[in-house]
Amino acid sequence: MLQNADERVIKNSLNLFLVLFLLIGAILGGAIAIFYRAELNTYISELKVRERYTIELQSSVIGNEFDSIVSDLLFLANQNELFHYCESGTQDGSENIAEEYKVLARTKRIYDQIRYLGAGGMELVRVNFNSGKPEIVPHKYLQNKSKRYYFKDAFRLQENEIFVSPLDLNIERGKIEQPLKPMIRFATPVFDEKDEKRGIVLLNYLAENLLERIARIGSESHSTKMLLNSDGYWLLSPNKEEEWGFMFEELSKTSFALAYPDEWKTMRDNQAGQMQNRNGLFTYTTVYPLQEGFQSSSGSNKPYAPSVKSLNTSDYFWVLVSHIPPGIMGDYSHNLVLKLFVLGAGLFVLISFGAWFLALAITKRRIYQAQLIAMALYDSLTGLPNRKLFFDRLTLGLEQAERRKCRLGLLYIDLDGFKKVNDTMGHEVGDELLIRVGELFTRCLRKSDTVARLGGDEFAVILSEINNLEDCKLAADKILKALADPIMVKAGLVSIGASIGAAVYPDHETNREKLIKRADMAMYKAKGQAKDSSVVVNLE
Repeated sequence: MLQNADERVIKNSLNLFLVLFLLIGAILGGAIAIFYRAELNTYISELKVRERYTIELQSSVIGNEFDSIVSDLLFLANQNELFHYCESGTQDGSENIAEEYKVLARTKRIYDQIRYLGAGGMELVRVNFNSGKPEIVPHKYLQNKSKRYYFKDAFRLQENEIFVSPLDLNIERGKIEQPLKPMIRFATPVFDEKDEKRGIVLLNYLAENLLERIARIGSESHSTKMLLNSDGYWLLSPNKEEEWGFMFEELSKTSFALAYPDEWKTMRDNQAGQMQNRNGLFTYTTVYPLQEGFQSSSGSNKPYAPSVKSLNTSDYFWVLVSHIPPGIMGDYSHNLVLKLFVLGAGLFVLISFGAWFLALAITKRRIYQAQLIAMALYDSLTGLPNRKLFFDRLTLGLEQAERRKCRLGLLYIDLDGFKKVNDTMGHEVGDELLIRVGELFTRCLRKSDTVARLGGDEFAVILSEINNLEDCKLAADKILKALADPIMVKAGLVSIGASIGAAVYPDHETNREKLIKRADMAMYKAKGQAKDSSVVVNLE
């Protein structure tokens, strides 16, 4: 009897233990599955955001580099020494130009060659970078480049037009230079004081500098950085043997477009985006380096062949690609499963820790979602509301003004003198100045008002519940008065002004778009006033 009772107790205990075991196992298994999915989704989401940010940085590097090179080119094309040489043609004149070129090559360290070619295509002045020791090429070694496509394409341009060659490999004396030297040629025609075309100024930009900078951005991640030309050939690849397939006949079948045909088709159908498939995660954007007034051509991989066709700004593009192979995400998933298995064994003993890890995963997910919302609605540089949030708040403000039967003011602000600061003191100073201006505007206005950055050096202000246009003028005067004092940045004191246009709801317009247009027109009218004056224009 006692033995049977003991057996029943043990059996019931085992049954209860089995129920508890299955219940705890189901709860723990469900919790681990939720945690695994949340952690994996968070990892992939963070990965995508980081890759998009990397691509944006790479794109801005290209734009900034092109701006700097074009600035150098136009400076050289308008040198007084060059005008004098065009008039005199003396050896002293060419030597003076050569010395200027030599100083620029030594200072910038990004130009393999700086040349002035005459109208016949003959090099008249040439400075070689010479691995960091610039040298002036003697007259007897100068070459005739009249048959090269970049001379023909550049010489046909008008004054201040810019020719930008395709990014390809340098060719010297009819052969591709070894070791390989990626090159972009920037050229502009030279006109003398009689407006007669006398030749071209030509900069051979060492594009390896640009490619290395692109590759370094986001180098701490597991992604591979690629730059493709418009035909899908690699200009930058993690595998150096894949690069420049369009320059070598034996590599003509080696391209991203052929290796990843589906992905390349998607990239050509869309300007930018992300795609995840069996080949991994691809993040891409199309970069158009040419600005208005720039020209290019298809170039040629033959030493003396002409360009096949001319290219305008929309035809000349590259594609930046960041690729994370599927193995990287698979390794993360495998490691995550292994970690969760070990964690589950520990949680089986100390189940209370499960709540902590689950809460941690949910919190991380919510924080990440909040960060995404902030990134979508606020300017990443100044922290001010961006264009999207500005329009949302303006719509809401107009609805409230209509319900409350009150007025709403709108200011459109364009900074005067910012471009000069940005060009002369650099983009870092320009960015810091925009941050200081945003802080200044915010201090000048009420907490109930909205200060937004629309882009570049353009700002907008929503003045809620004002009495009349005079309130707009007072707010604008307050901003102008604050801008009258120099602004302190790390590089020193900077002085700028502003042109401000004002419009009032419902006095001027009741429609949102028309009210914006009214304020914008007022701002441009203010901008058209005398130099260094900033006024608020009331469009009656």
